[in-house]
Amino acid sequence: MPDESQTVEWKQSFGEWKEIVETCAAFATAEGGTIYVGISPAGKEVGVTIGKGSMEDLANKIKTNTDPAQFPSIEVKGDPSSALVEIHVTPEPIKPVWAFGRPVKRVGRTNQFLKRDEAQRLLEVSTGRTWDALPCEGFLRKDISLKAVRDFLRRADMPTDTPFQDVIRNLKLGDKRHVSHAAALLFSDFPQRFFVEAKVKCARFLAGSLTRFLDERTIDGPVLQQLDEAMAFVTRNTRQALVVTGKPQHDIVPEYPEAAVREAITNALCHRSYTDVGAIQVRIHDNCLEVWNPGILPPDLTIRSLYRRHGSYPRNPLLAGAIFRTRLIEQWGTGTLRIIDACRPHGIAVEFEQSEGMFIVRLKKAQAEQSAPEGTGEITGAESGVESGAESLSGRRQRAEQAGVHDGVHDGAHDGVHELRMTEVMQMILASINLPASTPDILKALGYPRRTRNYSAAMNSLLDAGLIEMTIPDKPRSRLQKYRLTEKGRRLLAQQGARAKENPHE
Repeated sequence: MPDESQTVEWKQSFGEWKEIVETCAAFATAEGGTIYVGISPAGKEVGVTIGKGSMEDLANKIKTNTDPAQFPSIEVKGDPSSALVEIHVTPEPIKPVWAFGRPVKRVGRTNQFLKRDEAQRLLEVSTGRTWDALPCEGFLRKDISLKAVRDFLRRADMPTDTPFQDVIRNLKLGDKRHVSHAAALLFSDFPQRFFVEAKVKCARFLAGSLTRFLDERTIDGPVLQQLDEAMAFVTRNTRQALVVTGKPQHDIVPEYPEAAVREAITNALCHRSYTDVGAIQVRIHDNCLEVWNPGILPPDLTIRSLYRRHGSYPRNPLLAGAIFRTRLIEQWGTGTLRIIDACRPHGIAVEFEQSEGMFIVRLKKAQAEQSAPEGTGEITGAESGVESGAESLSGRRQRAEQAGVHDGVHDGAHDGVHELRMTEVMQMILASINLPASTPDILKALGYPRRTRNYSAAMNSLLDAGLIEMTIPDKPRSRLQKYRLTEKGRRLLAQQGARAKENPHE
């Protein structure tokens, strides 16, 4: 009997049928393999009883719980009262194979579930097709939005009466039987019917708050419509300056360059990972505007390379190619440079960051304090008039600290917290604890899927400073543990709220 390995697994009985299904999928994603049923964990042949319909039942369970459905070869050896069953699995050409709704792969002697981005890369490698090129299952003619088609044709300077099938064929977005994911995103009346997360969430935050909104909207519909409505939200929630030029009409100068904002949102719509959970987010604060994009940079790109000419690695090339036809994208690999160039004359700093599976573009007003927001990923910045040798955010943070700059706790000297540097995460935690809150409650309020090092460090700092306290201090690890504001923490929040009212434009 061969030992358990990359291609061999032992199972003692049919009672482990779920593990058998999972291993079939894992073998099919990898190199194939054989499952021996009737072998104890110690490697001893104990056999299994083969009843009427046993093999048919097992084959049906494997077929119905795998995707693509697997049909392994099943061989029974020996007496039916104590038989050895061999299940031979061949490699699946289209990978990965899913078991019980999750992609799984064999690695060594174990089955490992894949993350969404890993599954997507494996699918692209095995099919030679990116996600946006795959057929959109369930898309029907009634799902087509003629308004969205005409809008695209107008932007692309094409005849607006061009038949839909000609548009699909010219852009390589499908064939006579199917349209691609990219086509559904562009031309469906409601793409969210197929891709729930394909939307843009916009918020204008209250001064000094990361949890309360002055305005908020979730935008769905075709991607070009999402772009227009997101831009309208930004215009509505940012200031416009009138500049007297001597001409009959005054020039209107937006708070953030329209070209930079449009480029950031367009890039997010083109290059986000549509297989990841989460929507694109446009966040407007008093001192900055951020565009959060699900998915991280391709392996061949780094944050620093975004500040110079770099290669183009579109995650969704068909979608990006179609939007290129509308002239919203001028040249491949130049989007980040266009954002920087548009911001430079206005004194807007541009920062790129990767954190928690998200790519973030941050446009930061120059007069605002230049300190790094809390994050867990790689981060760097470029200010107006500074090229790729820009001073790092960590350097600016050190310079600010040496100059005696501390975030928002100047009025707390008598509380003994004047030496505490308040980070963005700490501010968010304080603002979220209105009532005693558990760790899951706080993480949910912050929008964190799980604990991070920054979260743990912030909680420890707040506890050490006496701004929050445990409800069960004698049992720090109690499952009933919650956290609440201390009197000192409430005073600090009140001081910050009063300052925000006195100086609403800080």
